[in-house]
Amino acid sequence: MADIYGPILPLQLDPRNTPALVRDMQTKVFLESGGQLNDFSPASPLSALVEGQAYAQSELLYYLNALPEAYTLQWLRQLGIQRSIGAKAIVEVTFTKVPNFNRTVIIPSGTTLLTSNRLRFILKDEVRIGDSITTSTGLATAEKWGTEYNVSSQSIEKINVNILGLGSVTNNTSAQGGKNLESIESMKSKAFSLIRRRGLITAEDYENEIASLTSDASIIKVLSYEERFDVDPSAPSGVIMACVGNAAGEPLDKNTSTTLLKALRKKIPLGNNVSLIAPVITPVETTIIIEYNDEEYAGGIGNFATVVRDIISNNISPQSIDLGENINYQDIFNQIYNLNIAEKIKGLSFKLLQLEGGTDSGSTICNSPFISEEINGVCIDTPEVIIDSVDSTFTNENVIRSFREYKTVVSFIASSTQAPLTYTFLNSDYDTYLRG
Repeated sequence: MADIYGPILPLQLDPRNTPALVRDMQTKVFLESGGQLNDFSPASPLSALVEGQAYAQSELLYYLNALPEAYTLQWLRQLGIQRSIGAKAIVEVTFTKVPNFNRTVIIPSGTTLLTSNRLRFILKDEVRIGDSITTSTGLATAEKWGTEYNVSSQSIEKINVNILGLGSVTNNTSAQGGKNLESIESMKSKAFSLIRRRGLITAEDYENEIASLTSDASIIKVLSYEERFDVDPSAPSGVIMACVGNAAGEPLDKNTSTTLLKALRKKIPLGNNVSLIAPVITPVETTIIIEYNDEEYAGGIGNFATVVRDIISNNISPQSIDLGENINYQDIFNQIYNLNIAEKIKGLSFKLLQLEGGTDSGSTICNSPFISEEINGVCIDTPEVIIDSVDSTFTNENVIRSFREYKTVVSFIASSTQAPLTYTFLNSDYDTYLRG
């Protein structure tokens, strides 16, 4: 039978407080004396004796109960774990001259600004309101740490000195950045998380670390040795290769990548290195033909076309198709067929478009950035493969490859007249990105 695990519960040697100890001692004294010692009124010497003894015992219990936490904190201290003491809020303050005052007003650095509830902010740098202007702004820092200094707009209303020509002072935006002293429980939780992250060992360790270091990384995959060899056979064995991209499958910007690499290299085993690569995203052009009952659905076909397009874009995206996985043709087919309007799916196909720089270097490029050629004066894109009902068995053999909806053509065929209604959707953001 497999072992069963559970969380470690807080250790408390004795949960009783002083009143509980007094009650227990009074009961013990009464029982052990056979009922002869029974005067526990407030003025009784017996009550004073019992309460004094209970107080001494509660003090002992306090220190005994604090021992486990004290040992934990001492151990974390020796490991170099630090407690966050908080942060001071920062706010932008607007100073306004009195009407018709045409001289320069100077508010010196270090001026104290006050809110309605007497919270103090200190002006960081000198602010000058020139002769011909009426307002100027400056940054102020909270006097102390804490979230209470994250005041709302219009909270600052006065300063601690009188300045000739200055009419009013306020903050048009809320203060931000104030943090309280970190609690013991929060510090311990953070500490044990940091201890685990200090030595990155498994692929999961690296993926969790990357996710914690940057919110821009939505696609994260640390390659195994075999996958790394498939991507780059020349990569040294000591290189840890992580494929990282944003939600759309695009590479992270240079500054984010550089910062990420610096942080990771401090935590990898000696003798190893780490590199970041971008996912390979293939644009997909989808064509679908749906037959519908035009007597039941006489209008609003455009809305159904939008619903179909949403199904396509949601299912053909790096968020839905993990790196190295395949397009699930049958699942997408079923989702569209389950729509009330769809009597029959007469055709569903996915064209995997090839971008410039592919293996087919002989192809002309008349529709940059796609591999394409002119046939009878018409520019035709050359797909890598077409996935349809005839051949839906395409296998993605690239471990860092996913797919993204580029163009979707939805045609509705009326069942009575076979008249078509065609709607074309282009992913304009993706098109702009591809064309640079």
